[in-house]
Amino acid sequence: MPKPYVAINIVEMLNNETTMNMFQQVGPKVCMVTARHPGFVGFQNHVQFGVIPLGTRYGGASMDMTKMSTMNVYQYTMWKNIKDHEDMHRENFSSIFRLCSSCLSQVVYGPWEPLFEIVDADMPLNTDMMDFTVMFGKKFAAGDPSGVPPISQPYGRRTIALSEHTVKKGMEKDFESNIVEVMKDFRNAPGFLGYMILKEVGVSAVGSFQLKSQGIHEALESNGEVPQHQEGAFSYEEARPTPPEYFVHMEWATPQDAQFGIARVLFKHETRVLHDKVLDTLIKGPYIRLLNPMMEGTSWREYLNQ
Repeated sequence: MPKPYVAINIVEMLNNETTMNMFQQVGPKVCMVTARHPGFVGFQNHVQFGVIPLGTRYGGASMDMTKMSTMNVYQYTMWKNIKDHEDMHRENFSSIFRLCSSCLSQVVYGPWEPLFEIVDADMPLNTDMMDFTVMFGKKFAAGDPSGVPPISQPYGRRTIALSEHTVKKGMEKDFESNIVEVMKDFRNAPGFLGYMILKEVGVSAVGSFQLKSQGIHEALESNGEVPQHQEGAFSYEEARPTPPEYFVHMEWATPQDAQFGIARVLFKHETRVLHDKVLDTLIKGPYIRLLNPMMEGTSWREYLNQ
């Protein structure tokens, strides 16, 4: 089974109660519309709550930045292929536009929807504490008690560290092989649950509401009516970034686990040596955001692990 592709819809919104209510009310409806398409395999939606300062490299950042006037929303959807994602947006443009345009009064930036292929991944299924005895029993009966995966609790009870990297052109394979070695080393850190290495392959114009000029004017000149001209301004391939961009998606049991686990690249010599090979491939990064996976449909992990 091929790995799913990931679309990440990124929006900066006002940080207030109205936004949170919209996130909880509109988000599930958008996911229900999205699920009309058979190529949709799941979703995982996040609100950013902090940044790892990385020593004092980003000294103005903190692990808890929830008092800021704006907040970033990262909405993942997973797909069998990119064509499925683009077809879904075209086929359901009216429904999605009506739902999302109802939130525009809260939007500061976006939406912007880059598309990613999964270069490498080691992600457990989401489980709860009550599932542990069942999993352990199955593994024990199969003679593999050490093969019990970590307990990755869903619905806001773990932490996502999303690390952004811009890589020197021609050094993609070096970056990919070395960052995987760092992730393998993190398996020894308390609270490390899993990872995905995501390489950006383009941007969805329609998913970003980046329409051709007629469509933009129709949207701006109305009070939320669906524009008749719905064609995106570019193909996703035209937006493939040069130099290449990567997100490293890491999952940890708690924010503290993420902070001190990732800090191994600074104070554990063996991990530092591994990560230095990553640093030497970069133009920019890493910049590590902390996200709360508040709303998710966990079935995409089953597809990933088939």
